[in-house]
Amino acid sequence: MNAFRKLAQRIRRNEPLPAPLRALLWAASFGQRFGMWLRLQRRPVKVAAYVVSYGNLTAGGVGKTPAVIERAAREAAAGKRVAILTRGYGGAPVREPIALAPGQADAQTVARFGDEAALIARRVPGVWIVRAANRVAGAHVAIEQGCNLMIMDDGFQAVALARDENILLIDATNPFGNNCLVPRGILREAPAAMKRATEIILTRCDQASENLAAIEKVINRYAPDIPIRRTQHRPVGLWRVRDGSEAPLALLRNAAVRVVCGIGNPDAFVALLRELGARITEIHNLPDHAAIPETLLEGSALTIMTEKDAMRIHNATSPGAYALAICLDRYES
Repeated sequence: MNAFRKLAQRIRRNEPLPAPLRALLWAASFGQRFGMWLRLQRRPVKVAAYVVSYGNLTAGGVGKTPAVIERAAREAAAGKRVAILTRGYGGAPVREPIALAPGQADAQTVARFGDEAALIARRVPGVWIVRAANRVAGAHVAIEQGCNLMIMDDGFQAVALARDENILLIDATNPFGNNCLVPRGILREAPAAMKRATEIILTRCDQASENLAAIEKVINRYAPDIPIRRTQHRPVGLWRVRDGSEAPLALLRNAAVRVVCGIGNPDAFVALLRELGARITEIHNLPDHAAIPETLLEGSALTIMTEKDAMRIHNATSPGAYALAICLDRYES
């Protein structure tokens, strides 16, 4: 693990830092604050479609993709022509915007659109995927394909495109980090930005049930009229990476498990596997969106990863490598 990754994890976990480093990171956070202020001064562009944005207040790891999948599946089932607007995180450089038609995903999808978009295309094969850093340009491409509902993935800070719904996701296990902006903390914006939301989804409530009242008190301080939805990530099964064959969650019970993941919040994933009864023997945390070395999948050992991780693996041969499939579900204490 390199020094930058170690520092990022220490910041995410709110561990103590040397005073000079704290001061340097705190000073650098003013750039983040000023950049966001500039973006908010511009008038957003309205397009001829219904736009729903899903985004984070913090940097990565809130479990946003299952929420996007849930909404996309619901809208597609209702007869809407749905497009997912993505920046293509983790994808190779391409000339944008580019579009992926429904049912056209192939081995190049991850490289062209990113692992999150590839997972959405797998789980909701009836949607269009449009990659564009310029979300307004991406929306126009989707409209040209006849789409009438846009879901903007990671769009809370992408304020150039006007939206009809502005849904903010907050991870209940680490809602505000150390209350400092990136890079001193994990906040992309100050908590006061919550007032721009039309709905707030609290994720992983089952892993932080004792803190929910305190978290909601903070939310209500800044956004008193915004509805809050409590959710959890519910595991629904496993599938073998090499062939897609399904397996029951009972496979994990009392099993020795090697965890391999390159996601924003690996601690929450490991905690979920332990709740399912897995005995964790190895943990290999990689940078978010990183390629997974074949050496970590060798042998027949039971190796578990997220679905997003599995999308980055091609020509897998290991019989013991599985992805944990999850969905977003209502949390009731």
